[in-house]
Amino acid sequence: MAETPTRKRRPRGSIDPEKILDGAFEIASRDGLDNLSMPGLAGHLDVGVTSIYWYFRNKDDLLRQMNARAIKDDQSTSVSVDDFLPENWRAFMYQHSNSSRERYRQDDLRIDLMLMKTSAYSGTATKFIYQGVEDALAFLVKAGFELTTAWYVYSTLSVYTRGFAIAERNRRHNQTPPEGRPQLNLLDAAAMPLLTALVAEDDGVIIDMTGDESFEFGLNMILDSAERLRERDIAAR
Repeated sequence: MAETPTRKRRPRGSIDPEKILDGAFEIASRDGLDNLSMPGLAGHLDVGVTSIYWYFRNKDDLLRQMNARAIKDDQSTSVSVDDFLPENWRAFMYQHSNSSRERYRQDDLRIDLMLMKTSAYSGTATKFIYQGVEDALAFLVKAGFELTTAWYVYSTLSVYTRGFAIAERNRRHNQTPPEGRPQLNLLDAAAMPLLTALVAEDDGVIIDMTGDESFEFGLNMILDSAERLRERDIAAR
């Protein structure tokens, strides 16, 4: 019986930290962060596990670096204040929130790294985040908001968008509730006539409160309130 040839490992130093991060993202995208391990990553990259530990002390250290890369990539593709005049602040905030939600919706791993594993934030990642906030605040102040109002407008929209993205990620992951009329199977029509009526409509709601129309409604409600606050701030000067 012929012996199975032994797979040759890469020599130490033949792989760099960026390649290791590439492999970590490949495994996490396919299997989830919980199933990412240092030995599994080493096998995926065809290197000895000591080659991984040479650059990353443990999984937490690896997650911090993955988190930093995800945030840096996200910042590079987000809507920039440089593309808007201050008087078009509403268009900026609207597009910023919608584009953030869309990026999260297209990549569950982005949500897990940036919104769920916040304890893994590195100093580099934190700097990227705070610089983005600083730029947005400066833009809103130029648009007429007082600084404190600008902070509450930005932070409220940020929390709303991130919370919505997490709810939608959970819905995709759990596959419940279904869209459309199949949701009626979850309701007691006699005890819940109002919810039943909402779901039964041709373009009925999704009863876990996610969906495009729900997001749009909440976003515009926040922006309408922000406009009134801006007018108040300008009038108070």
